[in-house]
Amino acid sequence: MKQMMMDMMILMMPAMKPLVWIGAAVAVGGVALVILRQIMNEKNGQMVLLAGRIMLGLAVFFLGCQVAGMWLEMAPQINFGDFEKMEFKLVPFWQIGIGFFVVALVLGFVGGRRRLEAAA
Repeated sequence: MKQMMMDMMILMMPAMKPLVWIGAAVAVGGVALVILRQIMNEKNGQMVLLAGRIMLGLAVFFLGCQVAGMWLEMAPQINFGDFEKMEFKLVPFWQIGIGFFVVALVLGFVGGRRRLEAAA
């Protein structure tokens, strides 16, 4: 069972980098919506809250993958370096998960507060 999970983890590693970029795009989009709300007084609290929930889901996913990797005695990391130049810029999953979690908290707080203001 443990060997099967290790094999799955090794096979899934290349698919994790696009998830990080998707999460970064959602984070930038959520922050842009917050700034748009401040500048143009848009009523986009629901969209900000949705972006926060997506970020929270990705944060829980990456933190869960870190815990599973630690259980398997592996270190789940993503390489943001260039393979052709033999550069290795390894970032552990827990750092990505914590970053996404902080953004999710900020977006959830701002989105929830804006939604409450719109209801009042």
